[in-house]
Amino acid sequence: MQIYLRCANTASYSPDTMKTTIIYEPRGRAKEYSELAANLYRGCGHRCLYCYAPRAIRVDWDEFSQPCVRKNIIERLERDARILAQYNEKRPILLSFTTDPYQPLDVEVQLTRKAIQILHRYNLKVFILTKGGSRAERDFDLLAERPELSAFGVSLVFSDEGMRREMEPFAANTEERIVSLQKAHGMGIYTYVSLEPVWDPDQSLELIERTHDVVDYFKVGKLNHNERQDRIDWSKFLKDVIKRLNYYEKPFYIKKDLQAYT
Repeated sequence: MQIYLRCANTASYSPDTMKTTIIYEPRGRAKEYSELAANLYRGCGHRCLYCYAPRAIRVDWDEFSQPCVRKNIIERLERDARILAQYNEKRPILLSFTTDPYQPLDVEVQLTRKAIQILHRYNLKVFILTKGGSRAERDFDLLAERPELSAFGVSLVFSDEGMRREMEPFAANTEERIVSLQKAHGMGIYTYVSLEPVWDPDQSLELIERTHDVVDYFKVGKLNHNERQDRIDWSKFLKDVIKRLNYYEKPFYIKKDLQAYT
C-alpha cells in the first residue's frame, strides 16, 4: 500500500461572515476561476512545469510536488458545508484551486469522492477542474446523480503529446482527458474546458476543434509568469479564439488578463 504524507495544520482563507476553514473565497484575479473553492490536498503530484500554485501559496516547487492530505480535511469540510447550507449558499465550490482533485494521490485516499458526497448532501454545487483524465471517471456516478449541482471541467494545454509529456509529466495525456469529457457529456453532466495556460495559440485553437461537440462552456486565459508570454501575439489569439468559439456557438469567458488585448 502506498504511504502518503499528512500535512501539518496550516492557515487557510475563509469568508469572514461564514467562518469556514476549508471552503474559501479566492481573492483578486483568482476569483475568475470560481467564487468559492476548496483544496483537499496540499501540493500536487502532476508536476506541471508551468504551475503557478507553488508561487501562490509560497512553497518550494519540490515541496509542492510531494502532495499530502490536509489535516482533518473531511471533518472540516463537512463543518463548512453545514455552515454554508445554513446561509443557503448557491455559488459553486471549485475542486480545486491550488491542487488537482484527481492527482495520483487521490487514487489511494479518494478524498474527492468523499468531498462530493458531503457537498451534495448539503445541496451545495460542486465544480471539478482536473488534469486527471480517467481517474475522475470513478466519481461520474455522483455527478450524474445530481446534475443540477455538478460540473466537470478539464484543463487542456497541449495537442502535441510530446510537448504535453515534457511539461505535464504525471498528468493524464490530452486524449485521455478528452475521452473523460466525452463520457461525462454522455452521462448528462455539464462539461467545461479551461484553456489555460495558453502555451501555443495554435494548439489551444486545435483543442477547441477536438472538444467543442462535448463541451458546454469554455474559459480562456493566457500564459503568465513565463518569458515565453512575450513572444505570443495575444491580440491575434484573442480574435482567433473568439471567432472560433462564436462559430461553434459556444458560451465562453475570456479572462481579464487576455481581455486586456482587445
